[in-house]
Amino acid sequence: MRRFGHLGRVLRVDLSTGRIEVEALDDESWRLYAGGSLLGSRLLLTETRPGLDAFGGIGEARAEGPFGVALKGSGFNALMVRGRSDTPVALLLAGGGASLIPADELWGLDTSAVVDALRNQLGECHVAAIGPAGESLVRYANVVSDRSFAAPRMGLGAVMGSKRLKAVVIAGGELPAPADVDALDRLSARYASLVEVNPVTRWQHQAPGFGAWIGAAGIGSFGVENFRTSAFAHLGGYRAEAFMAHLAWSTGGCPGCPTDCIKGFAPTSDVRTVGIVRDRREGGLHQEAVAALGPNLGLAAAGDALALNDRCLRLGLDPVSLGFTLSFAMECRERGLASAADFEAIELRFGGSTQVLDLIERIATRSGAGDWLADGSRRAALRLGQEAGELALTVKGLEVTSFDPRAQAGLALGFATAPFGPRYDVAEHDADYDDVAPSWPHALDLSRTLGIFGLMPANAQTPEKARNYAVLSEFWSALDALDVCPFASAPVRILSLDDVAALVRAATGWETSSHEVMRWGARRLQLMRIYNLREGLTAADDGLPARFFDEPIDAGPLLGSRLDRTAFDAMIGTYYGLMGWDVRGVPTDATLLAHHLDWARPRLEETRWSSSQPNA
Repeated sequence: MRRFGHLGRVLRVDLSTGRIEVEALDDESWRLYAGGSLLGSRLLLTETRPGLDAFGGIGEARAEGPFGVALKGSGFNALMVRGRSDTPVALLLAGGGASLIPADELWGLDTSAVVDALRNQLGECHVAAIGPAGESLVRYANVVSDRSFAAPRMGLGAVMGSKRLKAVVIAGGELPAPADVDALDRLSARYASLVEVNPVTRWQHQAPGFGAWIGAAGIGSFGVENFRTSAFAHLGGYRAEAFMAHLAWSTGGCPGCPTDCIKGFAPTSDVRTVGIVRDRREGGLHQEAVAALGPNLGLAAAGDALALNDRCLRLGLDPVSLGFTLSFAMECRERGLASAADFEAIELRFGGSTQVLDLIERIATRSGAGDWLADGSRRAALRLGQEAGELALTVKGLEVTSFDPRAQAGLALGFATAPFGPRYDVAEHDADYDDVAPSWPHALDLSRTLGIFGLMPANAQTPEKARNYAVLSEFWSALDALDVCPFASAPVRILSLDDVAALVRAATGWETSSHEVMRWGARRLQLMRIYNLREGLTAADDGLPARFFDEPIDAGPLLGSRLDRTAFDAMIGTYYGLMGWDVRGVPTDATLLAHHLDWARPRLEETRWSSSQPNA
């Protein structure tokens, strides 16, 4: 039976033995576990032993750019890599096959230099590589594809580094045929016609796009200097015009997408620098990086944040975890919880950028003071004492992002309960549904089909807010399961829930529905929860740092807002109930059955915490 939209093949690579195999999954498996991190979660749960770690719970990293499209054209839907090579290697996908090639000469190169070397050797190709940070096993090292597109947040670069896998390279290939070309063409044409009509997509499309998000967000909605304040005196340094002087390229980030939300920015505004970045397609910028490396460190100008973003891309560092590890260290230093000797006399203070660059290089190579900061803020705090631990703003070991949970209670619930920790794109934000000043007033237009019918205060901590978050996160979870971009999708962007179902139908020929789309999203979240429970995470890990409960927002329209422990705990309890979990956050037997996951019940019994209590 011919397959459309995918080839149904999983590539298995064992780096310890060099063995490469191809597995063809059956049609039922593809229908249940569609792809993306839904399929990935199922493979992790069934193919790994409990307690393997790789930083504990479930890990997910994704990136924009052309690499994903190239992978689809390589002949494989998924890659599974296990084991460890004795010497550095790269995995080459070409001609529908795969091979391991030596990468000794690539080891030590930054991610941009790796692209140069491989293209000189192989010709035109797409490259996902680690930099020195991944080689040094920095716990927040990431993978960067084609110079500009980072897959951050979960330390995947360190995992590749531990395996001595320097890069995955794709040369050539052909995309699988869709089931209904005409339907795909119609959907694509409709999307393109609405780019300048939809206000959010238009903002993403027009330069500088995501780069200027801070100016749009306003005071009080994002954290400054490790969230010790919400006031930021240098907002003018991050207006759109501040970014435009650094703009190098603004189109073609993701093949075929007319939105072009990812754009490239040079680290300086020098004409020659901008030209080099443009010619090499470097400097891809994501909105999170600006906040974490700019106002979070007290830096007054966009150019300072862009210089740090450039180093993160080259060294292969997650800009968000790096930014909040540095801001943690800066606050500890200013409070006297760390000495100058702890940082080898590097002047570490909010608002200083010159020596921060030096420290980042040391982190990436685990040199001197960079060694203990390379483990992230939570582990670094163990070195400095209990008071310092209160300044390490992490959930499930992952540093927070700059969006303030005190300003958006649904997002706060997501930060606390999401299987991978505080990622800002876990669901559409509360600000879009605020009853006083919604960020995007058209949000309800595509939300009613999700069961969201009204506006409410962004910071309201209520059962209704938990209900809304549950359905919004389930929808965006479905997008991750299908590899559909959330920055193109509802509630505030163009693709509706029905559009997503239509895309799947046109690509695969499956007679699918919006109901099935949502079930994919729910199944992904349930599988991730099961994996985390197996690895020893419990309901106690579904929380937020004390700062967000004890210290109120000190500037802006939400002045005085903070999380209330009782109300927030009640939101978590409501969310558990909506997800079909018991009071311990464990999926009930009925929930497993409803999501075709009853086979996973034995995995719950493998948990490293007591499972002797009945599954209520």
